[in-house]
Amino acid sequence: MAHPPASRDLPADRATARRPRRPAIRIGSAAGRRANVVVFVLSCLASVTQAGVLIAIGRAVGDIIAGMPPNRYLFIATYCAAGSALAHFVAQAIAREAAANEESRLRHRVLAHLLAIGPARATRVRTGATVSTLTDGAERVALYRQTFLPQAVASGLAPALVVLLLGIVADPVPAVTLGIAVVAIPALIGGFQRLFRRSSADSRRQRTELAARYLDAIQGLTTLVLTGAARRTEDSLRAAGEANRRAVMRLLAGNQVVILVTDGLFSLLLVGGAIVSALLRLRAGAIGVGDALAVALVAYVLLEPLDQVGAFFYVGMGGLANQRAMRGILGLPLPTANPEPAATRGTGQPDEAFRLTDLTLAWDQATPVLTGVDLVARRGEQIALVGPSGAGKSTLLSVLAGELIPQAGRAVVAGVGLTWATRDAVRARSALVAQTTWLFTGSIADNLRLAAPEADEPAMWRALETANLADEVRLMPAGLDTEVGERGVGLSGGQAQRVALARAVLADRELLLLDEPTSQVDLASEAAIVAALATIGAGRTVVTVSHRAGALIAADRLVRVADGHATEVGDDTAAWLPA
Repeated sequence: MAHPPASRDLPADRATARRPRRPAIRIGSAAGRRANVVVFVLSCLASVTQAGVLIAIGRAVGDIIAGMPPNRYLFIATYCAAGSALAHFVAQAIAREAAANEESRLRHRVLAHLLAIGPARATRVRTGATVSTLTDGAERVALYRQTFLPQAVASGLAPALVVLLLGIVADPVPAVTLGIAVVAIPALIGGFQRLFRRSSADSRRQRTELAARYLDAIQGLTTLVLTGAARRTEDSLRAAGEANRRAVMRLLAGNQVVILVTDGLFSLLLVGGAIVSALLRLRAGAIGVGDALAVALVAYVLLEPLDQVGAFFYVGMGGLANQRAMRGILGLPLPTANPEPAATRGTGQPDEAFRLTDLTLAWDQATPVLTGVDLVARRGEQIALVGPSGAGKSTLLSVLAGELIPQAGRAVVAGVGLTWATRDAVRARSALVAQTTWLFTGSIADNLRLAAPEADEPAMWRALETANLADEVRLMPAGLDTEVGERGVGLSGGQAQRVALARAVLADRELLLLDEPTSQVDLASEAAIVAALATIGAGRTVVTVSHRAGALIAADRLVRVADGHATEVGDDTAAWLPA
């Protein structure tokens, strides 16, 4: 369990002043930004050439009314239409391709960061919320950044270019009038963004919370049923689903308000203003019929930014909310390397399995869980960690597994000094059998090969023999090909735990870490597991955490973890276990 950061009793202004400003986390890639520039340029070109089509059509109609052939303007309209269609098509193709690439890159980047901070610190991020961010969230962010953002920026600049073109080829007065009206459009988009940001964030928060709760319920379904909590959980999920529905409806209601304002009011005023301005200039004799018609038609091109207001709620707001969530994950600090100079890091003695020297262990710079830990284990020793629940036994085991970097002090595991840079090497020297048995849907052989993908059948049978499970597997009709479900469904608790032990044997690591290996099995299964541990421990260094005396019979030494310290005690196991 991750521990919350320690609170600091500082005034808000002093805390803010002392906290260094972290640079904004950049989400997009260089390739994505280059694609955005191309899409932006092509979108502006598509809008300008589209305006050229409408101006040419207006001039052509004016020539027809005046009794002149419109051939020249029809050719211009045709070429501009072809150019506009091509620019729009290429921009869309590049945007879609870039969105697909960015979606994949974002997923890999966020997942890599979660792996980089380590499994211990990653527990502060709920699995269901992470899954939602990596799937639906990554898609929304990619669509926002690659399909919405460059075109939204282009829709803010393109009207200025269109108005400039209109002022040059037609009449500057209506162009200035339309330019003033167009300035209000980006301000309108920004205003709605600020107005509805809270509803979008609330919608995303409810959606990820619902996903997290559903995953928690599915993972703990058996426990919920056995403890009679299934109905209560069902009611909780129903309430969370209703909260999610309400959040979505609030967001959609805001979207409908935007559509009403933009389509029903702003569009009407812009087009109406363009027509009135053109008629006034036509009546004054400043422009001809063709230019007046061109001014009226070009007003429709200037409505393009209004389409982005509607798209903003379906793409923009969702993308922004998920982008903030991704920044939250990417902002989780990486474990810092042990501050002790590398020159002082010893590799330990050749016969030492591990050496812990003056360790301080904490989670996310919080109040230390353990301090002043000094512990040395010889190769082949079996050490038992005992003490009350929550005292820090699993925290100490996390250091030996390479999952937690010490806040201070030195840890040398199998000759490797534990730092952020070497944690993978430390992990490769140990095998961890957790309290929860992690078996997956597939055969027994599939689950064994997770530890050694190239293992052949004789090697797997030897591992099962060592784990005291081979005879039972041979009695199964399919043997090694026996199918098991998620978390070992189809096997007893003791059998599933011994499959995990066989997997650790197959990994053939010099350090075996056991976290409550018999806590969730009956006495008969415990006896089989204890017998297996006696065989598995031969020639290996074994560190066992347990509250049950049976699992500690073979221990050579006992280490009591309590009150923030780890102290070696006598060998009377029963005296140090709970009554």
